[in-house]
Amino acid sequence: MRKISLFLSIMVIFCTFSAINAQAKSNEEFIVNTITQDFIKTHNIKVGGYKYISMKEFHPYKDNLTSEKKSLLSIVKNIAAEQMMGDWAPIIYIDKEKKKGYALEKKLSGMNKLHLLSYDQTSKQWNMTEDIDKMGTDLADLGLLKRAN
Repeated sequence: MRKISLFLSIMVIFCTFSAINAQAKSNEEFIVNTITQDFIKTHNIKVGGYKYISMKEFHPYKDNLTSEKKSLLSIVKNIAAEQMMGDWAPIIYIDKEKKKGYALEKKLSGMNKLHLLSYDQTSKQWNMTEDIDKMGTDLADLGLLKRAN
């Protein structure tokens, strides 16, 4: 009886954590898709043929980061150093040939800051080549922030 009880307890805990993880992944997908669609409208970019790169792939504490991923991490850190409270972490897209990419930075003000990225084959590093600011949709209108009453 104790084994069954222990097994059921473990299953409940596992299912709870799985549901929480699925909800977090669903929220991340909603945020990434919502911000990406806003950039597609404001900057007329195309992300077909590009791969979304999750921040988890180049987390600073991850073992064995390649120089390519270290350079992406450096770009994200440089963007973060300029951000204000309430700005969203950049969303990174890299083309399939790994020659160019985008860092989509959504500001609290609604501004969409597009960072164009290029890959240097010699140094094996990503570089920001250009920044383009265009006013995007307000965060509240996107459903990412609630309006104050």
